[in-house]
Amino acid sequence: METSGWQKVNQVLGSLRTGKVGDQCETIVKLPSVFEEYPFPILIDAVFLKLGDMFRECNNNFIRFCILKVILSTAQHHNKISGKDIFLRPVLSVIHSNDAVARSITLRVLGVSASLFPEKKNVLHAIVRGLDSHMELERDAALFACKQYASMSQDVSKTVVPKLEELLTSLSTTETLKIKILDVFQSMDYDLETSIQIRNLCFKLLRDQATERVTEGCLRALTQMMLSTLSSPREVIDLLLSTAESEMRKGVRCSAFRCLEKIAAAQPELLNKEDVARLVELVGDDGGEILCRISSSPAKQLLTPQTLETLSSKLGTAPLSSAVAVYQICATLMPTQHSQIHFYPLLVRTINSRDTRLVRRLLLSLSKQESVNTTLLFTLLSTSTMDIFIELCYCLSSLKRSVVLDGEQVKNVLSSCDLEKGCYFVKLVTVLYDQCDAELRGVITDQVSGFVDRLAQEGRRWSMYCIMRVAMCHGVYDIALKIVRLLQESLVHPYSQNFFKSLEMVCSAELSSEVKKSISLYDKALLSVKCCQNSALTHFQTDLISLRLRLLKIYLQLNNLSNIAVMNMTDDAANFAPTLRFIGRQVSELIDGVRELESRMIDAKPRDNLKEFLLICNILTVLCSGDANDLPAVSKHYHIPPQLSQTLTVTKETPEALSSISFINQTITNFLSHSFTLPYFYFVQEQNTSISLATSPAIDQGIIKIAGGCNLLLTVEAVVRGNSERIKNMLVSVTCEKAASSSKGAVKEEGASNLLYNKEVALIKGYLKLELDVNVQSFADVYTISAKAVDFNDALWNVGSNLSFRVKCDDSVLSKSQMAKAYV
Repeated sequence: METSGWQKVNQVLGSLRTGKVGDQCETIVKLPSVFEEYPFPILIDAVFLKLGDMFRECNNNFIRFCILKVILSTAQHHNKISGKDIFLRPVLSVIHSNDAVARSITLRVLGVSASLFPEKKNVLHAIVRGLDSHMELERDAALFACKQYASMSQDVSKTVVPKLEELLTSLSTTETLKIKILDVFQSMDYDLETSIQIRNLCFKLLRDQATERVTEGCLRALTQMMLSTLSSPREVIDLLLSTAESEMRKGVRCSAFRCLEKIAAAQPELLNKEDVARLVELVGDDGGEILCRISSSPAKQLLTPQTLETLSSKLGTAPLSSAVAVYQICATLMPTQHSQIHFYPLLVRTINSRDTRLVRRLLLSLSKQESVNTTLLFTLLSTSTMDIFIELCYCLSSLKRSVVLDGEQVKNVLSSCDLEKGCYFVKLVTVLYDQCDAELRGVITDQVSGFVDRLAQEGRRWSMYCIMRVAMCHGVYDIALKIVRLLQESLVHPYSQNFFKSLEMVCSAELSSEVKKSISLYDKALLSVKCCQNSALTHFQTDLISLRLRLLKIYLQLNNLSNIAVMNMTDDAANFAPTLRFIGRQVSELIDGVRELESRMIDAKPRDNLKEFLLICNILTVLCSGDANDLPAVSKHYHIPPQLSQTLTVTKETPEALSSISFINQTITNFLSHSFTLPYFYFVQEQNTSISLATSPAIDQGIIKIAGGCNLLLTVEAVVRGNSERIKNMLVSVTCEKAASSSKGAVKEEGASNLLYNKEVALIKGYLKLELDVNVQSFADVYTISAKAVDFNDALWNVGSNLSFRVKCDDSVLSKSQMAKAYV
């Protein structure tokens, strides 16, 4: 652990020992952030033991409540506590207090700590005593603790369940308490014996003509128990279907439908054709939702063609939610032309209901259709509400390959929309901008520019910034440049001025037709970005502009090479092979830089990749090598612009074209006519995910001290900050850079790096700890510990940190064997 970690331990424990209640509470509520910053077992164990003593000794229930909240919010660190029994003893002693509030807080602490001692009999007996209490606060706390232990403890069925059964069948038990007990039953799936006991009890309650709320609770408990244990599924499904068909109480019938929908989502293979036929007859209620779940599962073969015909005939008469669900089934499993007949009437009906959720579900089904008539969607834009307008814009942007923009349509929609709605439409137009011909682009640009002027007059700068960001992400730099210049007039902060100055230079560079001028503008953009960087920013913006600048310089070299070839009246690329090989090496270095940049974009959105950049670099590699076999397969590419697609086709079909300098020049001209699109991640200022490393012994000013003649026994701890749920493992490596050797009269030799350790280590809730035995050969060598993240797709992300240090011999440091002798 680092020295700061030890200091934090002493600081926290000192604050907890103070007699001031305010200071104690302040320290307690800050503990979760301390654990996130220093997730080391020795700190967490010491603090939890101190919290246990405080829980017993203090007479303040507010402090106890603060301790409860801390234990609840730090559940991911419970596995690092070694003194579990020592922590339990003082906490459990409060259960005998005369204060009901203190007892209820104690029960809840026992509940949130269930993973620490799931099989403790004295804890279960304390829960049973809490269930006997006449205080509702204490009884609710006991039920909460019971629910936590139900899925972890084998003794719950013998200790707690009999008491719950007694309360459930008692005539004096209120309906509210019965509902809470049935909610606890849903978690009792630890073993089959307990689940059978609970199932029989629920069936007994249903036979005794239970009230509506109790019946709903029984159905939910039976469904959850069946899904968890898969015991008697046919009995439960038949009960739910018969309830949905014949039950007169609407609440019970709706509860049965929700339970069937849950089964269809989790275990659709438990249903058979007879069940589906009965659900088709229930489409008028909520059966459509259940069938929709089945249609998107492996059990969709249960929906036969006859069943689908019956469903489509019910579209006009079914309730709106069921009709939308039925249409989704038809769009998925039936021919597209048959399902399109019902789409537009249903869409108008859904929009008139102003139910945004149903409109979204219906529009999502359009992506499954090959041909879509978007004229009606544009017509509905001018008459829809704000929420529906946004959904229609999102739908059209997802269908951009099928949408044909019309200048008159754009004019009509923008003139009829207010500024708020028009912002979303301008974003849509920007996404669709590259589908238009040159004449239509000019008309649309004029309309959008006029709308941007209206936004500027109203002072809606954030809306203008959002439109500019979308424009730059889709390569529409003429619109983006106008917005950037309008925004610059109102900027005050130096950081904002520099950042927007760099955006203006990028837009101007992409709009320029001269490579040299573009390079000069990108140089200025790079300087502006460097001026606005600080510790809170990643260096992503600088690196991306640098890569684009290097690519333009490669374009310039190839263009100059083509001009030389024209002057020498030759078109054979073999005459310039050395120069092409030199440029090819630059392209290879550029590809490495792009891939390294991509490996740092772990927080980026899925569409924020640099595949198009890599595709251009790979084509350049082929041009420089002259071998078409070097072109990697570009299958499943998210979007290949026409300029790149044409070059790929020529390269694959006529590889002899690679030996022509004129073909290389034409390819560069095509590349320059295609705008470079910025990823959305360019506008994100802070990378959330990172890896922090710490060592024991601690690194002090780049030095680790060890005893003379001993190996370095190094403990490395790492914690993932941010999106730890995305990371599966961590690749930890230790390298040793040999010190440069020199002798008198000789040239100094460069040091060599040796890989001492390189292993993929599994994470436990974003944390890992490993011990290394480093054989120290020279005290001048530099050791480096690095960590990289591995996600669940086995992709490697370079979001880790590095620790570098040298080893120094210090006789005052005791080795492990010397410490053992000293303690003996």
